[in-house]
Amino acid sequence: MIRCEQFSWTFADAPAAALRDITLPIGRGEFVAVAGPSGSGKTTLALAMCGLLIGRYAGEARGSVQVDDRDVATTPLHEISETIGLVQQNPETHFATLAVSDEIAFGMENRCLAREEIRRCSDEVMQLLSITHLRERSLTTLSGGEKQRVAVASVVAGKPAVLVLDEPTASLDPEASRALFAALADLCRRTELTVVIIEHKLAQLLPLKPRLICLEAGRVVLDAPDGARVEACPAWLAGPGPISEVAPAAAVNAPDFTRAEPLVDVSELTVKVDGNTILDKVSLKVHSGEVLAILGPNGGGKSTLLHCLLGLLTPTHGTIRVCDVAVSPAAVSRLAERVGMVFQNADHQLVADTVWSEALFGAHNLNLLEQTTEQEAARLLARAGLQDRTEDHPHRLSWGEKRRLNLISAMLHNPRLLLLDEPFAGQDWENVRFLLETIRRVLDRPPDQRRPQRRGACLMVTHDPRIVQRGCTRVLFVSQGRIAVDVPVSQAFERLSELGYKAYVP
Repeated sequence: MIRCEQFSWTFADAPAAALRDITLPIGRGEFVAVAGPSGSGKTTLALAMCGLLIGRYAGEARGSVQVDDRDVATTPLHEISETIGLVQQNPETHFATLAVSDEIAFGMENRCLAREEIRRCSDEVMQLLSITHLRERSLTTLSGGEKQRVAVASVVAGKPAVLVLDEPTASLDPEASRALFAALADLCRRTELTVVIIEHKLAQLLPLKPRLICLEAGRVVLDAPDGARVEACPAWLAGPGPISEVAPAAAVNAPDFTRAEPLVDVSELTVKVDGNTILDKVSLKVHSGEVLAILGPNGGGKSTLLHCLLGLLTPTHGTIRVCDVAVSPAAVSRLAERVGMVFQNADHQLVADTVWSEALFGAHNLNLLEQTTEQEAARLLARAGLQDRTEDHPHRLSWGEKRRLNLISAMLHNPRLLLLDEPFAGQDWENVRFLLETIRRVLDRPPDQRRPQRRGACLMVTHDPRIVQRGCTRVLFVSQGRIAVDVPVSQAFERLSELGYKAYVP
C-alpha cells in the first residue's frame, strides 16, 4: 500500500536533510508503529506518505513515494486522499466546522455520500472512539484530548484504505490511549485497514504487536517485525533509567507547610460553561518547592483549573490568590511577571518570527531582558537541540520542538510559578529529562534583589505516570470537575489503584 524508494527530502534553507534514503514497503493490512526522537523526521515522513509534502512545501526531493501503486508527486491530491487519510499532531488543524457531528460528517459530505451512509458511519465511529456523548458539543468547548478523538473520528469515518496518525494520543489520558490503540489494531485485523501510528507511548502500543520502525536523524535505524521487544530498540527508545538519573528533583518529600503562606490558594472554585459544570467547588493550596502533577480523564477540568489560576477564565464562584495577587481578568498583566504558562496547544503561544525572538519574547515584553538572560537562552536552546534553528520561524519546528521552545520562553523571565499543560507531549525521554531539569532550575533559583522570595512551585498536567514518579512531589487527580485524590507521590499510585484508576499507575 505504501512504498518509499530511496526517498530523501531537504526543506528549503535547512542545514540538513529531514529524510535520508528511506526505502520502506508497507503492505496492505499492516499495523505499523513509527518511533524516533523529536525532530527525527517522523512527521515529515507522514506528510510524504500522504502526498502533502512534495509540491506543497519548499524543498528538494530525491527518490519516490507511492501509495497503492500511484506516485504521490504526480497524482492529484484528491485522488490520493481517497486512499490514505492523515490525522495530524494538532487536532485544530483538522477542523472545518463548529460542532462535533458536523466535523465527523464533513469529509463524507464532501465526497457526496448518501445521507443515511453518513449517519451510519458517524454513529459507528463515535461508538468506536467513545465520543457519542460529545455529538452535539461545540468544538470550542472540548478539551484537548476530546478534540484529538474527534480529529481521529473524522478521518476514520471516511474509511480510507490507509490511515496515518501522527501522535494521536499526545493529549489523551492513559485509558483513552489504550482504547484507541486497541480499536485501531482491531480495525486493522477485521478490515485489512493499513495503519501507521507515529508514537512515543510505546509501552501501551507494543503489546498489540505492531511492526516497529525507528527513525533517527532522518534515517531508518530499526525495522523490527511484529512483537519486537522495546529492549532491542535504540537507547533513546527504551525509556527512563533509574529515578535519580532522570531528575534530581524526583523523589523530594515536601516539607511541613502548616505555617508557610501558599503560593496558590484556591477556595470553592466553580466554573460553568454553557450550563455544564467544568469545576465544582475545588479548593487547593500550593507551597514553594512543590511540583504538582495534575492527572485525570480528558474533559475532567485540568486545563480549566490552570487557566483560572492565571485569570484567563472567570469562575462562576470562589476565590483565587496566586503569588499574593487576587486573581481576576484585570490582574493578568500583574501575574504575567510572576507566572510562566505553557498552553496545551503549542501553536497558541508562538508569536515571534524567529526561534530566538520567541525564546526571549516574555522577558523582553516584561522589561526583564538582561545579558544573562540571553546567555541562558542560548544555553537552553542548545540543550533543547535548537541551536541551529534560532533564525527559523517557530512554526517550522516539529511539535516536540515547539513544546520545548514554549517552556524556554515561559521561564526565561524567572517566574515564581509555572503552569504547564501537557509539556511533555511529543518528547522522547532525553528531552523529558531536559524539561524536568529546566523546571527544577526555575523552582530552585536563588533569590535576587527583585525577587527576595525566589523559590517557586509548578503545576503540570500530564498523562504519563512515569514522569510523575520521577519529577513530582504531589498528585492531584481531577475527575468530573472535582479533586478525587490529593496526596504525595509516595502514596498516590496505591491510592489510584484502590480507586480503580490503574491506567495511571506506572
